Amino acid sequence: MAKQRSNSSSSAWTDEELRRSVEVYVLLLRFQQQGSDERFEPLAQALLAGVLAQRNDAAIRYRMRNISAVAQELGGPILRAFSPAQSVGRLVRPRIKAMLVGEPSFARLNAPPANRDQGDSAAALHALRILREQIEELEREVSWRGHNGPPDQDQADEGRKDLQSALVDIKALEDELGKPVPDVKIVERRSKNLLGLLSTFGKWIGARTTKFIDATLLAAAPLVAAKVTGVLPALINAVEAATKAAGH
Repeated sequence: MAKQRSNSSSSAWTDEELRRSVEVYVLLLRFQQQGSDERFEPLAQALLAGVLAQRNDAAIRYRMRNISAVAQELGGPILRAFSPAQSVGRLVRPRIKAMLVGEPSFARLNAPPANRDQGDSAAALHALRILREQIEELEREVSWRGHNGPPDQDQADEGRKDLQSALVDIKALEDELGKPVPDVKIVERRSKNLLGLLSTFGKWIGARTTKFIDATLLAAAPLVAAKVTGVLPALINAVEAATKAAGH
């Protein structure tokens, strides 16, 4: 995590800070399970930027490693990007443990895959609709900023094309999952395409070297960056639901 924050790790972590860290950890675990673990650090940095704005990068990295240690103790999967750091404070360990145990998504990561039932397709279509609406809103925002701000036009066009391609993949998934027997290979391919948005979002959020990112996402349009982080849970929910509905 490249961005430096001024505060040290000496002050006690609040429940809100720990809970947000656990939520981000589990979200990234879900992306990792889908085979998409690129650019974890910029994504984690952006997702944690609000609640942990006063924590320095070393403290955040070590806390994520602490969560790995507790997750491993619980017999669950861990993030490969954050190896377990066993020196977890005696008062912090039970708090992290309770938060992980209370995270439904963490429990599902350890559960055996369920057999496909008739409700899976409906759930997947609902998740895809939510994702489509969020991406459409984000695409409109990026398009507006691209036409009304000072960003590099090539970067703006690339961002819009990535979002538009994602909408094509969502439509293909909706069509496939509407069939009595979805084609698993098509669902897997389209889902993998959607996960490619992680690279786009990671570049938008984590990199700070292009005119498009500096002027549009970070300075002129912080709302866009916020919307990007909001799309991430919808993205992984849709991919998980789609693959489950296809019987994968």
